Amino acid sequence: MVSLQLSSCCRASNGSSFLVHNFSHNSCNGFSSNLRKTNLGFDGRTEKKKLSFTGKKKNKETSTVFAMSSNAPSPSRMNLNEYMVTLDKPLGIRFAISVDGKIFVHALQKGGNAEKTRIVLVGDTLKKASNGSADGFVEIKNYSDIQKFLKEEKGSCSLVLERPFAPFPVQQLLSASVDDMLFNKGRVPLVSWNKILLASYLEPSSESKGKSGFAVFSPKLLAVPGWKCLNEQEGQVSSPRQSSFFAPPISQLVCVVSEEELKEAEWAHGSFPLEEYIKALDRSKGELYYNHSLGMRYSKITEQLYVGSCIQTEADVEALANDIGVTAVLNFQSPNECANWGINSESINNACRRSNILMINYPIREVDSFDLRKKLPFCVGLLLRLLKKNLRVFVTCTTGFDRSPSCIVAYLHWMQDTALQDAYNFVAGLHPCRPNRPAIVWATWDLIAMVEKDRHDGPPTHAVTFVWNGREGEDVSLVGDFTGNWKEPVKVAHVGGPKYETEIKLNQGRYCYKFIVNGNWRHSTGSPTVTDEHGNINNVIVVGDTASIRPATVQQQTKDSSVVKVIERPLTEYERVMLAKSARCVAFSICPIRLAPK
Repeated sequence: MVSLQLSSCCRASNGSSFLVHNFSHNSCNGFSSNLRKTNLGFDGRTEKKKLSFTGKKKNKETSTVFAMSSNAPSPSRMNLNEYMVTLDKPLGIRFAISVDGKIFVHALQKGGNAEKTRIVLVGDTLKKASNGSADGFVEIKNYSDIQKFLKEEKGSCSLVLERPFAPFPVQQLLSASVDDMLFNKGRVPLVSWNKILLASYLEPSSESKGKSGFAVFSPKLLAVPGWKCLNEQEGQVSSPRQSSFFAPPISQLVCVVSEEELKEAEWAHGSFPLEEYIKALDRSKGELYYNHSLGMRYSKITEQLYVGSCIQTEADVEALANDIGVTAVLNFQSPNECANWGINSESINNACRRSNILMINYPIREVDSFDLRKKLPFCVGLLLRLLKKNLRVFVTCTTGFDRSPSCIVAYLHWMQDTALQDAYNFVAGLHPCRPNRPAIVWATWDLIAMVEKDRHDGPPTHAVTFVWNGREGEDVSLVGDFTGNWKEPVKVAHVGGPKYETEIKLNQGRYCYKFIVNGNWRHSTGSPTVTDEHGNINNVIVVGDTASIRPATVQQQTKDSSVVKVIERPLTEYERVMLAKSARCVAFSICPIRLAPK
């Protein structure tokens, strides 16, 4: 997967810290040095788990960081982007209110309590807050809410903050003058040209008269009745709908607000060097960030083929059936993923039956290139069978970024005789995705090997790095049945410490080899071995594999100190013929499979 983007503060060698981006698979590892995020619940049944934190203030008190876990029925369900932090006042946080109603951390006081946690970052959105009163957590929705919350000068408080899905463009805050962006100073949260509406709270009021003409800066705060009332006026105001995968990173600011006593404090846009942050942003360019809250997203590839993120609700099934006429779904989500994201698979399957949609669930482990490689021929065979029956197919996984587009790219490459680069560019140009090219190339050579039966005469298909772990100063060579039938040793270079390496390009097949160390023939204990008919112990390596018609549970390969990499290159004419033949053998051997709704 392109997987989910989490952020953490890491300590640099000079003692400062900076923002880095970690990508994990259905886990919260790397969110911060001392915070593990779990599902947040605020209904009185919430259990607090105190985590270690040693940042002390001058008065010897400590700021406390909590993770929150609720007694939800599904313990595996996680909220991957919210966390809670408990701080003593003054907080040392300056908040900004944006045009779209977002209240986020604009700056941190240098040496303040928030900065000391190494968890709160510029760009985190403030969702809820509590001053330790009996009222518990209160949602922070507008300027007046944040003003009331910051009014208390002493004591401790808890904040629920949300980490952005994409890196926050903190450099934009430095280049813009806050004074130039002031608009209404946040005093008027809503708009009304209707005399029956009270502008500040959007509640019915017989006392309001005329058209007040207040300006909108936060349409997000309008409730459903508010939109309904405004829609009845001239101009037909309507709620904006997001038509793309990603929201703009930052909107125009309305105002900036902080605690009264901190106005003269020294503010920073993060407890890290700005240049390091900008480098991190540059490194993350082109990455994809999945936002489950945006709902199902899909793109049209051909008239019969669509690709997108997971089906979340029965309404999504109805939309696929009614809006684009989908008649089959090929889904690569695993049951664990469904549980993690709160997706009711049984409900969705029943909705597919009602809509006369054939649902095929074939789990592929997320961000597991080996699992995808082994199962890809079977998946492409399924897709071909579905398309041959003139079904309109929606191919999906959780994010729609990796497994599902990989299947479509492989289908175009294998079944339509499209060059891999062209197939990749075609799909990526129509749908935001990052297909797993190495897995597709691996599976391509597996298919070719299936019909060649180790008789490959074309250019090498794999590059193998042979490794010898010995002692410095040794003279090491590699010899095997691929080095002139054991007669032409290859020098192995010293790469540092006890490690010696050399890379050899090979075709698929099984090879035996040994090392010659200071004139003595030796085998590596870190790689698999085999005993020949003369009783000699040799190392053995199997380069590549053959495709499976019906792949069973995938087992990872035996641990080997040698490293095998796949070579991506244009196929020869012979290889193209063998690929088309083997891919169709897999497709039409998927039998008996009933390709019709139950």
